[in-house]
Amino acid sequence: MLDGVKLTRIDYRLIHGQVITKWTNKAAANRIIVVNDELAKDKFMASVYTMSAPPGVKVQIATIDQFVKASLKADSSLDKGNILLLFRSIADALTASEAGVHFKTIQVGGLGSGDGKGMVVKGVFASAADIDQLEKIQAKGSEVSFQVTPEEPKLSLSRAKAKVGGE
Repeated sequence: MLDGVKLTRIDYRLIHGQVITKWTNKAAANRIIVVNDELAKDKFMASVYTMSAPPGVKVQIATIDQFVKASLKADSSLDKGNILLLFRSIADALTASEAGVHFKTIQVGGLGSGDGKGMVVKGVFASAADIDQLEKIQAKGSEVSFQVTPEEPKLSLSRAKAKVGGE
């Protein structure tokens, strides 16, 4: 059920200044779980992210498959504590969602710029394909919003879609 997850965030930067100084505190997180197949295989980068966490916060790196299996188990460790759950990409979060993981909310806080992407909120860019993927997650009952820092207002997925030229 993911009862221990206090914040689920998609941010390609993963553990960085805003996550360390703002979101970890806002979620009162004592664990950060990063879900990304490539990072789970890269021991060096995994150790860099692990060392960058604030004192008293444990970092775990998991593949999407490991995360899905853990989240669907009865009496999952994801039902306990205060967890900040990070995905590097929308595609990773969508894969977990399509495998049966239900997220109460998903916050999009870091998507880089590129061709075909429009600015949704300061520093966050999305394409029509990104919006389509997020709509698939939202259709499964998750509230999807865009927010860079706690001080800034949330932007709904429907308003984000309008900003990038969707219907």
